[in-house]
Amino acid sequence: MKKSILIISALLLALLPQAEAQAQESSLELPLPAVPSELTQPHERAAFIMEHFWDALDFSDTTLGTDSMFVELNFVNFLSLFPHATVEAGEHSMGYLLERAAPNPPFLHLLADYAEKYLGDAGSPMRNEELFILFLEQYLSIGSVTETERLRPESLLSTAKKNRQGTQAADFSYVTREGDKASLYENTAAMLLLVFYDPACPHCSETLDELDKNPLLGKMIEEGSLSVLAVYTEGNQELWDETKMSMPEKWTVGIDASEIVDKAIYDLPAMPVIYLLGSDKTVLLKDPIPAELFDYLTRAESTSM
Repeated sequence: MKKSILIISALLLALLPQAEAQAQESSLELPLPAVPSELTQPHERAAFIMEHFWDALDFSDTTLGTDSMFVELNFVNFLSLFPHATVEAGEHSMGYLLERAAPNPPFLHLLADYAEKYLGDAGSPMRNEELFILFLEQYLSIGSVTETERLRPESLLSTAKKNRQGTQAADFSYVTREGDKASLYENTAAMLLLVFYDPACPHCSETLDELDKNPLLGKMIEEGSLSVLAVYTEGNQELWDETKMSMPEKWTVGIDASEIVDKAIYDLPAMPVIYLLGSDKTVLLKDPIPAELFDYLTRAESTSM
């Protein structure tokens, strides 16, 4: 399980000769705990490994806070186990790690840095906002964290909780390319794909094209079970006027009329940002990649048949 998803190994050791890299990685990795044979279910085995992942580490070692490669590699290995365990097991094991790390501030701060890098950064392949929220909440519950040290985690937590999955999305107004003013909550489709985009962003163009060409998405739009709202938020009216008619014909295309960016109504770290909303505007998916979106819609379509 662990070896198949060690993303960080390649990132940290790619510049070393192969034999040297393998030896370096092996020396840095904490040994996996032996899983009792009576634990046969994957989630049970993952939970056990997570709980005992750090058993071989001396948390009182004052050099831990300076060994960034060691901390980064093992923390990412630890995070890679979470998708295989229950939410309860994840909460327990994360809390246990931070409780043991608390007396060693330099080590604790490294963990916070890498949690932000891998769980919170929009460009991370391991990005997981719910797990990031869990980390931040438990980190901020540590009494030894000073007021100054709390400032950034508190800001990150506030941002991560904005329009969180399972909550109702914030309403806003926009003007359509036809010149009509409307609001998010006026859309009555069973599901709404909300896309914040920038016409000057090459990655936006690629993603929008992928969405437009997806057969299932097109079918659901035709059937009326899903609608797409694409909103430009950057405020360049001239740019939007020049490009708005090139957007897919069956999408609703608008320009922000609520100062979404200035008022921080939505967190838009890197365009495009995608939300899938239910009929009551509950956030079903927050910023998924297209593959995750298509997988969700495929499962939703199959259960409705």
